[in-house]
Order: sequence, then structure tokens, then C-alpha cells
Amino acid sequence: MKRIFLSLAIFSLLATGCGVTSADTQATVAAQVNATLAAIPPEQVPVTVQVPVIQEVIVTQPVPVEVPVTVIVEVTAPPSGDQATPAPEATQGPTPTNPPVTSNTGPDPLAGANVTPIIDERFDFPNKYYWWVFDETISSTGEGKIEDETYVMISKQPENYEWTFNGKKLQNFYATATVVLPDGQCKAQDHWGLVFRYKDNANFYMFGVSCDGKYILQKRTPDGFITVLPLTDSTAIKRLGQQNIIGVRAVGDQISLYANDQFLITVTDNSYAEGLVGMYIRALLTVEMTVLFDDIKAYVVNP
Repeated sequence: MKRIFLSLAIFSLLATGCGVTSADTQATVAAQVNATLAAIPPEQVPVTVQVPVIQEVIVTQPVPVEVPVTVIVEVTAPPSGDQATPAPEATQGPTPTNPPVTSNTGPDPLAGANVTPIIDERFDFPNKYYWWVFDETISSTGEGKIEDETYVMISKQPENYEWTFNGKKLQNFYATATVVLPDGQCKAQDHWGLVFRYKDNANFYMFGVSCDGKYILQKRTPDGFITVLPLTDSTAIKRLGQQNIIGVRAVGDQISLYANDQFLITVTDNSYAEGLVGMYIRALLTVEMTVLFDDIKAYVVNP
């Protein structure tokens, strides 16, 4: 651009020396300047524009949510009317938390049994199998003796158990006994019958019948007497001092009960696997309760 203005200045001096008027010179110079400027492309000037950059930052923050919880408490009122009183047996110790597994279909009691009984006691020869006998010198609550070819067991006071046993330990077996309350003195929930799988005075089973036609299964534990099956009615059991033949088949954890050659029920219980066989009486309200036992037999069962 400076070179252009210098050339125009020289041209103006020359024009003045040649007689060209100032006005003409100025007009000519102006025209040339304008033409020259028009021919020169405009000067490009770079422009820097700062563009703000926006960076999006996502921040995740957990938001606590409160969920209301409604707790419903159901209160069951006891039924109106008279409440049943638990049987005394249930108060003698803890009762099972779960009901026993039972079956109404029973096996032949002698299925798999040896033909010859391992115990065959008619009490015609006292102490033949070393039955435990006791009197007032040993026990103040009862008496057990062999008399007139029977085993006589007496409870001298109410709310009392008495039992006896022999010396043969059995595991799988079928045992029977003939039982009778000869004088007919019997009150509610008195019962008597067989002891089996007797380990000691704190561990054994008891299966018995009552004079009002019921049967019961209990077990003695270190915590007391537990009722496995409560007193249950059965038409197979004879009442009011009549003679009953009761039987129990114990094979493994299967305990099957019988009365007068009729099956009653099978219970699954594995508390005791083996032990002695014997007899017992349970007097709840009766004083001097007396029961006669005879024809005790036991057969070994091969499972």
C-alpha cells in the first residue's frame, strides 16, 4: 500500500512539471487511487472467537426412600365356655412339640417272629424269669408280688405309678399280657399294662388300657412322663374289670399296639431301641388299686 502512494506522488510531480494543472492532477490521482484500491482485495484479518465449552458432569447420589411397614398382630381369644382340663399325664413332664406319626394299618403282630417265645411266663413257678418283686419294706407307695399263679401289683396311694420288669433285654419283639382289675375299683384315667424297652427307671415305654375302654401310650424320660398317645376310646377294649389281652410289637422305630387280637394303631418313635419287658399300673384317684397280670409272652421278631 505504501508503494502505491509513493508512485502516485511521483506521478503528481511529473504532471505538474509538464503543465498539467493541479486540479487535473488531483482528479487524475484520485481516479487512479480509487481504481487501484478497487483492484486490491480486502485484507483478511484473522479473528479469534473464544467459545465457552460446557462440560456436563452427572453426579449420582442415592436418595433414601422410606417404605411404611404395617405390622398386624392377630390375637385369638379363647373359646367361650368351659375349658378342658389337661389330663394329669400331660402335667407329669414336657409334652411332645409335634404330634406322633401314626398309622391305622397294622402288621400281623407275629410277622417275622420266632415260633418259640423267648419269654413264656405263667407265674406257676415264682421268679422263673427273675421278675422284680417288692413290698412295704422296699416301697412305701406300692407292692408287687407273685401270688396264685399271677403277678399282683398294688398302688397304695393315688397319683402314683408302680412297675416291674424281667431280666431279658429285647430289641425287636412282640409281647403280650393278660391284664384284669378284679375288684372293679377304677376311676377316670387309671390305667395299667406293659412296660417295654426298659433301660432304667428313667427311660422306657408304657402301653396300657383303662376300665372305661381306652388305651394310652407313654414314655418315661429323665424329664418325667410324656404322653405319646392320650387315653383313646376303642371298642376292642373290654370294660369294668373284664380281662383284656394286650400286645405291643416294636420293630425299629415302629410301635404297633393291639388289644384282644385287634390292631389299634402304629406309632413312629425312636426314643428307645431296646430294653427289658415288664408291667405297670397307674392310679390317679384310686387308693389300693390292684391289677393282676398273667401269661406274659415275648417273641423275637426278625425285621
